[in-house]
Amino acid sequence: MPSESVVITLAAFGAAHGSPHLLALGAAAAVGAFLGDNLTFAAARRSGLGRLRNSPRPRMRSAFRRAEDELDRRGGLAIIVARYIPVGRVAVNVTAGAGSFDRRRFVLLSAVAATMWAGWSVAIGALAGNWVEENPLLGAIAAIAVAATLGMLVDRVLSRAAARVRD
Repeated sequence: MPSESVVITLAAFGAAHGSPHLLALGAAAAVGAFLGDNLTFAAARRSGLGRLRNSPRPRMRSAFRRAEDELDRRGGLAIIVARYIPVGRVAVNVTAGAGSFDRRRFVLLSAVAATMWAGWSVAIGALAGNWVEENPLLGAIAAIAVAATLGMLVDRVLSRAAARVRD
């Protein structure tokens, strides 16, 4: 809530035409992202998924505990970086909520992550909207392509880093 492509597209139109106002868009995107992340956390906290920690299936139990340990060690990094990776964002928020991650710490980190993400998304859209001022739709498409490429790049770098840590 809201999706990155919607924020980027609206920012491209805002930069090209003056509406929507970019600061208002950024604030709305940040609030929506923050609420979405925290609703996911709360739903996972109440869902009973925490029982996976004591699952009779060794692989499930091990995977859940490993994810909890990673969040305990690198929670800030995980929550902030995951905000830029759609599936990763949901996985981290659910794991944090279902696990023992401190709620106050999550709220603070998700506020930082949502604000950074909203600023980044609006900036990409605004740059694209200014770049292709006569055709903001083309600018929005270009900005979404850039954001998707950067997201895949971040995902690939993190995957390789995680593989090196495991080895």
